[in-house]
Amino acid sequence: MSDRQTLVLRSKMLGAMLREARLAANKSLKESAALIGSTSSTLSSYERGRKAISLPELELFAYHLDIPLPYFLSGSTVGKKQKADFDPTTMVSLRQRIVGALLRKHRTEAGMSIRALAETVGLSPRRVSAFERGERPIPLSELEVLVSALGQSIEEYIDHEGPVGKWVNNKQSFELLLELPAELREFLSKPGNQSYLRMAKNLSELSIEKLRALAEGLLDLTL
Repeated sequence: MSDRQTLVLRSKMLGAMLREARLAANKSLKESAALIGSTSSTLSSYERGRKAISLPELELFAYHLDIPLPYFLSGSTVGKKQKADFDPTTMVSLRQRIVGALLRKHRTEAGMSIRALAETVGLSPRRVSAFERGERPIPLSELEVLVSALGQSIEEYIDHEGPVGKWVNNKQSFELLLELPAELREFLSKPGNQSYLRMAKNLSELSIEKLRALAEGLLDLTL
């Protein structure tokens, strides 16, 4: 394959990735073009592989669509493994049963009957019972009132283990990483420093007594 053919093929592959990412984000050509300071016709040419997008434009495109730039540079398919595929109806139904079971658990721990809880928040016992069995979705406003009446936090009911929960946790972890000083971020990014990180983790899990004994042992070695 000639150099020219290689360039054309790369442009077409990159264009297909741009289109796939745009459609996955539910963005129109006009919207996406505006995000990178371009026109609909130009972005269309990029997607069709007739022209190659510039790196600064690609950087903005990736930034606005919240897609890591390496996905485009590596030539791999965009977005296929970013989020797990699952049936939304099944997921909502499952989560609703989990929320209902947790509500029942907290009510039982609080020593309240369904009727007592229902009267406290101004709902019918039948409605609260249906909530606990996961038979009907709990409006957020009503869930907040129920949770508050049981002395709990809505945070307890948020998904932390499922695909959405893991996605939120990853986003939060990344945001916390960005808040670290630049020199610490650079240290964390080097694979060779993982042993130091594991050591720090192990030290953080030691009791005060064990840390004191370890410090005394190190002091003895230096004397």
